[in-house]
Amino acid sequence: MLSFQSKKGSGIVYIILIIVVTNVFIGALIALEDNYLINTISKGALLACNLYIMYYLLLYMSLSYVFDEDNFYIKGIFGLKKVKVPYENIEAYTIETGKIKGVRLSGVSNNNFALGRSIIDKIGVTRMFVTENDFVLYLKTSEINYGVSPREYVALEKALKDKNIPKGFYENNFKKKVALYKDKKFLFFFSLISLIIIIMTLNPFILYLTDKLPKTMPLSYDSAFKPVIYGTSKQFAFKQMVYGALNMLILFCMQYATYFHAKYDKKSSYIYIYIALIVAAAFLGIQFRVLINN
Repeated sequence: MLSFQSKKGSGIVYIILIIVVTNVFIGALIALEDNYLINTISKGALLACNLYIMYYLLLYMSLSYVFDEDNFYIKGIFGLKKVKVPYENIEAYTIETGKIKGVRLSGVSNNNFALGRSIIDKIGVTRMFVTENDFVLYLKTSEINYGVSPREYVALEKALKDKNIPKGFYENNFKKKVALYKDKKFLFFFSLISLIIIIMTLNPFILYLTDKLPKTMPLSYDSAFKPVIYGTSKQFAFKQMVYGALNMLILFCMQYATYFHAKYDKKSSYIYIYIALIVAAAFLGIQFRVLINN
């Protein structure tokens, strides 16, 4: 068994900078904006961003690559992240140096490092586990490519040659026709979000028509959930319907983004529909809390 450490570079500084800028910007928004809706969504976004970026920070710091008798492994985060690539699936490899040219689909990257999924120029859709661009080795399989940056690159290339894996590469055309309307997972989440939006939109309107809302309703809350602006029940119902329309717009935007992204990588494209789900659920939860307290 051969083990190779990834070569570290300036990527860790870039990731930490993202964490600092994100926390300062969203933290300032939370501190300066005394609005319950904005603060709730901002806090949720801050938590999600920190978890997302911290995952890639830990991955960057812990990446290693292992060769055993039958498989090539990419490991990270103390063994919690483990990608297995059987040698029989590796069709070829190639080596690149210098700036990483491509478009990020997911993860964190710049010209010097890349973690996540990217469309790499002249390579194609690639799962990137690259911490430094001095030496990047790309492995080609029929499903997707893999990018790694071992410190001991000469020994790793020799190990590939010993397995009779040829050097040479041609870009796979991973862009495929996508029929999301046939995808059960996408349809489930799309239907669930649509149901949440329908409830969010119609619930206050039905309550208003059946005269089950108080004559006076709070329209806005401060960060401590204390009403600051009051209006009629009709104004409250209309405002909630506007929120429903806003969420429907977000859903259609996320649907389009999912469709475009899925042409290149279906698995990571679901992030957009998850975002729509989280936002819609947050709006509905806030609406229920307002109704319960009134």
